[in-house]
Amino acid sequence: MSLEKPTKKWRPADIDALLDLARVMESPNFEIMTWPDLPDLEENGTRIVQMPYPEYNPVVGLIVQMLYESSAYIDPYGTLPEDPEVDGRPFQPMGAEFPPDYFPRATLNQVRRYLVLCTRGEKFCDGHIGAEFKKGSFPAAFARLRALRSEMNL
Repeated sequence: MSLEKPTKKWRPADIDALLDLARVMESPNFEIMTWPDLPDLEENGTRIVQMPYPEYNPVVGLIVQMLYESSAYIDPYGTLPEDPEVDGRPFQPMGAEFPPDYFPRATLNQVRRYLVLCTRGEKFCDGHIGAEFKKGSFPAAFARLRALRSEMNL
C-alpha cells in the first residue's frame, strides 16, 4: 500500500479493527487532544517563546497508524467515480469542506479518503484532526463507516 500503489479494496477485518479503536472516542468523557501550556525559555538573555502543539489521545495515533499500514489507505487527493461534479468540473478533495451532513450519503471510499485526508491535514495544520472531531465530522465519518460495515455481507 502506498500512494503509487493504493489498495483497491478495504478489507472487512481492517474496517473492524479501525472501528474497535474508534469506540474509545464514543465515551462521553473522551478528550481528543489537549494543548500543553509551554513556558517561555531564556537562552543567553533572549526570551524564546515555545509554540504549542496538540497532544492527542493515544487512540488517534493508533488510528493514523492503521490508516497507513492496512488496506484502509487510499489516495487522499484522488477524485472518486462517485464524487459529484462541482460547477461542471471534477470534485477536488484538497481544500474541500466535509461537514457532518456529508457523511450520511458517503460511500465507503469517500469515508476512507476523508479519514486519510484528515491525517494529511494534520501534517500541515496542528490540531486539524481535533478540529474535525469537535465540529462532528470525524465522529460522523466513523458512524457512517459503522453503518456501511453492517451492510456488508460476510
